[in-house]
Amino acid sequence: MFPAIQFGRLFGIPLRARVSFLLMLTAVLLFWGGLSGIFLVLLAFGSVILHEFGHALTARKLGVGVSSIELHFFGGVANLTSQPKSANDEAVIAAAGPAVSFVLAALGYTLHAATGLGVFALLGAVNLVIAVFNLLPALPMDGGRIFRALLSKRYGFVRATEFSVKISRVVAIAFGVVGLAFMQLQLLLLAFVLWAMASAEQAAARRNPYGQPHYGYGQRHYGQSHYGQRNRGQRNRGQRHYGQPPRTPEVYYQGPSEPERIVVLRYNQRRN
Repeated sequence: MFPAIQFGRLFGIPLRARVSFLLMLTAVLLFWGGLSGIFLVLLAFGSVILHEFGHALTARKLGVGVSSIELHFFGGVANLTSQPKSANDEAVIAAAGPAVSFVLAALGYTLHAATGLGVFALLGAVNLVIAVFNLLPALPMDGGRIFRALLSKRYGFVRATEFSVKISRVVAIAFGVVGLAFMQLQLLLLAFVLWAMASAEQAAARRNPYGQPHYGYGQRHYGQSHYGQRNRGQRNRGQRHYGQPPRTPEVYYQGPSEPERIVVLRYNQRRN
């Protein structure tokens, strides 16, 4: 609805902030901790940016373009211009973000032990939470993408996505229950967003621009893929969530191998 605001560029990748992120900073400043709260938020989102650069630079190394990194209410996202070329590439790109966060957590705790400064312990704790949270096996989080990539080697992209979405919905329900029990609005919102985005991944995996029964890795298109941490489903014009078919018909489809085609056809026959 509102365009993202660019506030910098690093390694040739634009850094942008959504209005929801700016509104959150304002709310924290006014109601939840003032300047100390702002410091904690900026520390967390600085860690998120480094997490997303883990995804972005790894993707670029594997031949996947990166258009930008964006911050929003729930975290950050690296916008990829195409899908990973294989299941292995998706797993490596997904794992790169948590790997960066684990390194930052170890660095923070090590510096805290050496200096005794609490800010380093805070840095370690924030990055440990980011790493562990993103490894939950729920699409579209990093752990869900790794899990889907591993399953796709045996069952194909579509069936792997179907199974991963079921797990995502279980996680979303758990977030909702915990959010209601402890009156945590952010968890309730996250549960809703996670369910919606997992459903979008499922719908995308069931179709492709030419109506083929398989849609997965190796796609090239002019849309964009959202990769990384959770977002609200906000998108710029011409962008799309990871795994969805592009809106333009100018797509170069690389068809599935024969074993994958047989698996998908059998799956569709059972569904029909």
